Amino acid sequence: MDCADLVMLVQRELFGREVVFAGKRPRPLDSAAQDAALAAYCAELALPVAEPVDGDVVLMREGGKTMAGHVGTYFFTGYAPCVLHAAAWMQGGSSLHKIKDLPAMGLTVMGYYRWK
Repeated sequence: MDCADLVMLVQRELFGREVVFAGKRPRPLDSAAQDAALAAYCAELALPVAEPVDGDVVLMREGGKTMAGHVGTYFFTGYAPCVLHAAAWMQGGSSLHKIKDLPAMGLTVMGYYRWK
């Protein structure tokens, strides 16, 4: 499961939304194409917001990359804004991280998006 798969699962199971990214979207085999596809999906399926709420998309850029290509789901829990996400470097798992801790992991939040 990659980050987009987790976002779709969370939206369906927790928020009752049928969010669908293309099944044949680029996978980690070509990271530049994957990044471009995920950024395009965010713009196509969601609207940018300044103040996210639970269930909104968090679009992130991984360290060393020029384009945002990592997504997660926003939650405000434990009195802190957090993101639930999955990545290859998590060795197939997912994790809930505080937004303020993302820079130490090489992640930069590029924006928050609300599903259309």
